[in-house]
Amino acid sequence: MKRFSMASLTLLAAVSSVSAAELVLPPVLYLSTIEGSELFDKLKQSPSFAAIDKENIGTPLRLIVSYKLQPTAGGTAAGLTSAILAGGSLGILPVVTNNDLVVTYELRVHGQPVAKQEYRENFTQAQNMYSNPQGGLDKASMAWVVSTADRFVVDIASDSKVRALVDEYQFYFGS
Repeated sequence: MKRFSMASLTLLAAVSSVSAAELVLPPVLYLSTIEGSELFDKLKQSPSFAAIDKENIGTPLRLIVSYKLQPTAGGTAAGLTSAILAGGSLGILPVVTNNDLVVTYELRVHGQPVAKQEYRENFTQAQNMYSNPQGGLDKASMAWVVSTADRFVVDIASDSKVRALVDEYQFYFGS
């Protein structure tokens, strides 16, 4: 009996992982505050987002990807201290900041949120107080943001609301 139940659980897990991989979203408009096309290209490589597009304004589905830097409690104190030390040393010492980079993926249908996933990573940066950062993300931050695309695809495939949306779309519009 144990062997049968263990085999059935293994089969059930295999079937659910296959069905999660088979989720294919209908055409989706991609909107992002992240510069560059690396994240879009990474999402487009996924079979789930094969129909994602930056210019398909007529589709009711929107994937909005945004990011924000949230200072940590320790990072605020360290940033203030390092700013004072950098100013006191006339810029010889760098200004150190410690922030959480939060990337948010939000899938919307007709403006209503269907699924939202957030991913957070802590980054510490040291820079000269006289340098003029151009904004945007540095290479390490951008590499991490692009790596969140794979996690998002897996998480969105297991979301019951998204599955219901895809099933309804297939019912009315077919494949």
